[in-house]
Amino acid sequence: MQKLYDQDFYQWAQETAAALRAGRIAEVDIESIAEEIESMANRDLRELISRLRRILEHKLKLAYLPTWVVERNRRLWTTSVIKQQTAIQSLLQQSPSLRRRVPDLICSGAYTQAVRLVSESFDLVDLPSECPWTIEEILNW
Repeated sequence: MQKLYDQDFYQWAQETAAALRAGRIAEVDIESIAEEIESMANRDLRELISRLRRILEHKLKLAYLPTWVVERNRRLWTTSVIKQQTAIQSLLQQSPSLRRRVPDLICSGAYTQAVRLVSESFDLVDLPSECPWTIEEILNW
């Protein structure tokens, strides 16, 4: 099964699922299954980080860009924040254990990345080095 995993993931997944359903555990590639499960968990974590970064990026734009720029883009950025918040709520309903990771994810990377994006895009140098919003304000809880 390992060779099939390397050559044709779809076929490997189909055959592995069939073997598991049939109770033929000896036929399955346990290491590859474990790898795929970890990959799925990491996918959810990456999605959460990405959505947090997007929220922070747009909150920074709304708070720190000149008024004329904000007024032209307010609806777009506000709608984006709401969409990301809604998606995060769904993600956290499916994977509640990720909720406890949110504060660290904001502090350890998502905010810094958002600052860098906004700073570079708009040539700003005076953005706060620490996130100025609470978790509740970021996620609208």
